[in-house]
Amino acid sequence: MQDFVDRGRFQQVVRDYRLVLRLPAAPDRFEGNSYGCKALTKLAPADPGAPVSVLDIGFGVGGLADLLKDDPATRHWQVDGVDGFYPTCCNAPLFARARYRHIWHGMAEDIPAARLAAYDVLCLFDVIEHLDADAATRLLSGLLGALGADARLVLSTPLFFWKQDAQQEGDLERHLIGIAPASMLGLGPRLFHIDAEHLVGTFVFERASLARMARFQPTVDTGFDQAAGRRQLEALGIGADNVVYSCSA
Repeated sequence: MQDFVDRGRFQQVVRDYRLVLRLPAAPDRFEGNSYGCKALTKLAPADPGAPVSVLDIGFGVGGLADLLKDDPATRHWQVDGVDGFYPTCCNAPLFARARYRHIWHGMAEDIPAARLAAYDVLCLFDVIEHLDADAATRLLSGLLGALGADARLVLSTPLFFWKQDAQQEGDLERHLIGIAPASMLGLGPRLFHIDAEHLVGTFVFERASLARMARFQPTVDTGFDQAAGRRQLEALGIGADNVVYSCSA
């Protein structure tokens, strides 16, 4: 078994629930969660009872896999994870719980297109706002373009410019863009949920949204704060009320 060293490239850490690299000493406590509605993932597949494969991009502390594996209705799903923050990929206690089948250390934008295309559900919880506008647009286009006919993308993001900086060096926590409600809703989600307290929206998209990418307009205006996001929602006639809404015909 080789030692796991942060070489800044895509590297597999866990394969078939077993470590394939020797992990270094890591913090006893890991952080990194989302205010996104992870439960919306359960509604994303066309047939949740069928074999479902999920790629959790930016898996953090593993909350999505815990949610799916703790539910008898989704326990049979296979969940893989990718994260660009090196210490997150050294979380031996998480990997020992065997919630994630495969784990890779790497940046979301570097995931091979063929790998993305192999999944039924791609999940991106509170990741896209950490990229600059061009990188965010490329990533979203790539994820939507990789979806098969019945595959889905579940994405959450603050619906405003949430001013957040790094907590420690290299943790990828700084927010570089804000994403207005109209920008996400303009992509034509099948389902959406907006957290009432934090104004974080969670959306389920299919490949058809790729044709609407021109409507994705992230902002670098830090003045587009939560109050501005709420005003835009009100103008659109949409409430931030913790309710799951369907936009399907």
